[in-house]
Amino acid sequence: MNELVLPRLISRGMVLQRDENCRIWGYDSLDREIIVSFQNKKYTGRTDTKGKWQLELPKLQPGGPYVMTIGDNAGNEILLEDVWVGDVFFCSGQSNMELPMDRVKDAYPEEIKACSNPAIRTFKIAEHTDFHAPLKEVISGEWKAADTDTIFDFSATAYFFAKAYYEMTHIPVGIINASLGGSLIECWMGQDMLDGYDELIALAKQYAQNDFVEMQKQKNEAQNLEWHRQLDSMDIGLAENWQNEDCVWKAAEELEIPFFFKDTKLEGFIGSVWFYKRFSVSEKMAENDAKLWLGTIVDSDTVYVNGIEVGHMDYQYPPRKYEIPKGTLTVGENTIVIRVKCEKGIGRFTPDKMYAVWNSEEKISLDGIWKYRIGATCKESPETDFISWKPTGLYNGMTAPCFKYNISGVLWYQGESNTHNPNPYKDLFERMVAGYRKNWKKDDLPVYYVQLPNFEIDLDEKNSGWPQMREIQRQALRIPHVGMVTAIDLGEDNDLHPLNKKDIGYRLALLAVTKNGMCDIEYSGPIVENSRIETSPEDMGCRVILSCSHADAMYVFHLKKGNEIRDFELVDKYGTIYPAEALIGEKEIIIFSKELSEPMEIRYCYKNTPTGALIYNGSGLPMSPFVIKL
Repeated sequence: MNELVLPRLISRGMVLQRDENCRIWGYDSLDREIIVSFQNKKYTGRTDTKGKWQLELPKLQPGGPYVMTIGDNAGNEILLEDVWVGDVFFCSGQSNMELPMDRVKDAYPEEIKACSNPAIRTFKIAEHTDFHAPLKEVISGEWKAADTDTIFDFSATAYFFAKAYYEMTHIPVGIINASLGGSLIECWMGQDMLDGYDELIALAKQYAQNDFVEMQKQKNEAQNLEWHRQLDSMDIGLAENWQNEDCVWKAAEELEIPFFFKDTKLEGFIGSVWFYKRFSVSEKMAENDAKLWLGTIVDSDTVYVNGIEVGHMDYQYPPRKYEIPKGTLTVGENTIVIRVKCEKGIGRFTPDKMYAVWNSEEKISLDGIWKYRIGATCKESPETDFISWKPTGLYNGMTAPCFKYNISGVLWYQGESNTHNPNPYKDLFERMVAGYRKNWKKDDLPVYYVQLPNFEIDLDEKNSGWPQMREIQRQALRIPHVGMVTAIDLGEDNDLHPLNKKDIGYRLALLAVTKNGMCDIEYSGPIVENSRIETSPEDMGCRVILSCSHADAMYVFHLKKGNEIRDFELVDKYGTIYPAEALIGEKEIIIFSKELSEPMEIRYCYKNTPTGALIYNGSGLPMSPFVIKL
């Protein structure tokens, strides 16, 4: 090393952690003196025998922008402009943390217009795994301020957290975003944290073999290409250009969109199937661009309007929001053709989504009767080996390199991918929290996390793992210096990626500003503190009295499912479940059952999604789902 070099995190636009000794580090030639100038003060250090240097800036006060210069006694100097001091949060997890503002922009157009704030900044680390050892430095990313040019790449959850946090405190906020859709908790844990989980460690060691990983990558690519090639080669719709031929649809069968394939003749279908519909367009709409929204489709689709391809999506989760360029639509009759590929036999056009052609002048609903024809049938697509979802890889490649950078806390939104086997999650989460605190050298490092929201589409009603995961997450509140956002009212029953990230971010901000003593406001929904059972002397069942904290002005509400509580259950010693009625009192909830006199357990919202109204306090924060032994 012959020149002064800084890591990516120490760069222009960074946010430094306030009110603690803040580490600055880098690399240079051996035995070089390092001089850091910041806020009219100078700090000096010297490189060690490996050319590394590190020094600390004591207890900086929030503000900005500032200029920092870092130089050495050989005349090298680096100027870092636009530096801020505030609170830095490490944001991690899977897709609902990763989900960018671009995906929710249609839900928050005014937020996009008003997003510019130089005191809110993000550092996005690109997906990277390493199964050999923790990296010393991040290999991607740069600090970006929130504005209309950059906002679409911000994590929506993290941005709305930062916005609310800043509005509550007026302290600059830095977000380090290390997240990846589909990832499991063990992906974000080091090998030392997984001690005793022999299968997970063995899997990590297997993927530390470069030749094996390369073989898996090539296998993934070859299998995927071959499956699609074979299907396309057999598809008579492609051969006959069904998107351009109205006549082929005259004798086609009909069905109603949206729908689940399992409810029709297409149950279990694997292959390609084409859908056709005619719709009428006014002169005013034909003169302008238009939008085509098609909910979500399982698994992939290609869409044609009047024979012209206007959209394509390779997998099921993103919303189908396509642009129809001016000149594509014509006055009068138009056609839309959708080619759908079903890979696993569980196809659908997701219900309760918008299916329409629209612009600011007009909206044409596409719900209703469509015609369809099968292009080709084939065998199930081969399983993909998602290499990045293996234990330790993301931790080594994305988390560990951040440990030298001072942070205020961790924001965590993950758990969906572990619902297939939720039992170990409690232990894994506790180990992860302990490991992060050890490596950030901060025993009381706050960790604020999101409990899984309501969701049900595609889930098994009895064995999905989602209710159990929520209870495990609730029990994790016993860990010191953690906080949980209840989100049982913020999901979408038909979408794994709900759009309401604004309220998620706001509730995370409430936790952060109250837990660290910056504000004295309500941060939690009602919490059951104790319970007692009262048995009727007439042998008419029992009452369970739940005493609650955070329970001022409790009320019940659900926009779609009415104002009746239907989600309390009592369980007897044999495991039999009895529905129970509930009344809301002053900081108490009274649960009734005429069928059971000796309950052993009480449950609230222990389901994939609520069936009735939810319980809130006067601050509009919901009670968490729970299971309590009586």
